[in-house]
Amino acid sequence: MNYFILKYTNDMPDKFGGETRGPLISIRPKYSADVGLIEHEKTHVRQWYVVLALGLLLCTLLTLLVSPSLWPMYGLAPFLHQLLYKLVRVYRRWCEVRAYRKQIATGGYASNEFAVSALVDKYGLRLSREEARALLID
Repeated sequence: MNYFILKYTNDMPDKFGGETRGPLISIRPKYSADVGLIEHEKTHVRQWYVVLALGLLLCTLLTLLVSPSLWPMYGLAPFLHQLLYKLVRVYRRWCEVRAYRKQIATGGYASNEFAVSALVDKYGLRLSREEARALLID
């Protein structure tokens, strides 16, 4: 059983070949054979599951230790990864660097310059090209 749902569609921002929302992966049909891109997006799915589990654990602890009236916070857990990704640049950088490392390792690309350019231009990370290269190598 897969831990994700994959669909091929062009319904996403023009600058992306794929995107992930929770366990749902969308890939442009022209990239359907790009193993690296699919692995990149699967990395984001795994990140979502980890943050979901941590969020549920935190909600459980707060409910048990602080007050049962906090149980509605469980409803926020599925959105915690997306909130962190959108609002916390360091988290977004960590997510994308991990995903691009996986993409480079599995994609068989001639160069990793596409990933350097993406980290510099697409995610608002405020990285120089040298910083992006260094993050991909670590």
